[in-house]
Amino acid sequence: MSKLEFNIVEIPEGESRRTVGLTGEDLDMSPYDFKGAEIDLHFYRTIHFIRVNFRVDAEVELTCDRSLESYIQPVASDYEVLFKVDVQEETENEEGAVRRFNFSSNTLSIEEEVRDTIMLNIPIKKLHPKFLDEEGNPREFETRKYGEVEEETEQIDPRWEKLKKLKN
Repeated sequence: MSKLEFNIVEIPEGESRRTVGLTGEDLDMSPYDFKGAEIDLHFYRTIHFIRVNFRVDAEVELTCDRSLESYIQPVASDYEVLFKVDVQEETENEEGAVRRFNFSSNTLSIEEEVRDTIMLNIPIKKLHPKFLDEEGNPREFETRKYGEVEEETEQIDPRWEKLKKLKN
C-alpha cells in the first residue's frame, strides 16, 4: 500500500487533516529525478462522498536547457479530488477531478493525481535560476566574439554580373 492510498474506514466523518512526506522512491516521476515532497491533505467525508484537497510542495532535479547544469526546481500546487458513490463517468480538469469509490479494495488512492500535479507544474523550458532576473524572467544572452572579425563584403556571383551586362 502506497503512502497516498487510504482506507476509507480510517478517514473520520467530517473534516480531518494529514501531512504525508514522500521521498524519491515513493513516487515514479521518470524521466525526472524526484527528490521529495510534502503533501498537506484535507479530507471531508460524508455518507455520499469524500473530498480530498491537497497541497503539494515538491522538489525535482532538472537539467537546464541553456547550460546543461543540474538544478532543483521547487513545485507547489493545489488540487481537489472528489470520490463519489454514484459517479457514472469520471471527469477531471485543471482544478480537480471526480472519481468513483473502489468498493472492492475499500481504499482510495490519490497517487496518480499527485504525480500528475507535480508533472504539470514542471516548466517546459527548463532554465537554471542563475539565468533569471528578480521577477523570474529570463535574462538576455550575452554574445561574445573571439578573434578578429572579418568585414563582410557583399560579393556578387560573377555569373549574375555577366547576366546583368547582357540585360543592359
